[in-house]
Amino acid sequence: MSKLAKEILLKNGNPPIVEFFRRPKTLFELLNVQKLKAYKYKVQPVHWYQKGFEGCYYEVHRTKYTIFNNEPKHGHAWALLFWRGRQAFHPPKEMKGGTKFAWQQYRSPAADGIKYDQSTAKTIEKRRNFLLKGYYTGLNPKAPPPKDGALQ
Repeated sequence: MSKLAKEILLKNGNPPIVEFFRRPKTLFELLNVQKLKAYKYKVQPVHWYQKGFEGCYYEVHRTKYTIFNNEPKHGHAWALLFWRGRQAFHPPKEMKGGTKFAWQQYRSPAADGIKYDQSTAKTIEKRRNFLLKGYYTGLNPKAPPPKDGALQ
């Protein structure tokens, strides 16, 4: 690779493709990588995996998203929810939190050595709530002003 190409690619420390794979992905970024193979693709929010929920995932059946600058920003996805290995409802329902949470392909936490522990789950949830509360109450200077009675 030429010296100029290396300078351009490594301008911010890593090539753009490496940065894309390292950062957390929204649901639509994750499904866009799959293109047409997203049918029956199993996904889960990262915090479910960290808490050690076994057999909890969504099975995507339909997606519809907008692409802006070659990246999906917003959209809708319909899926079946499987909770503890059992299907929670039959007709696919719209998934919530597609852009709110970080998502990943379904992996069994038990296979990776993560077991459900009540205290660990509470700690993760407490930390997540603290970060969200800080975002909406002014600890983050770029945060929008909170609505009346929000997160109190």
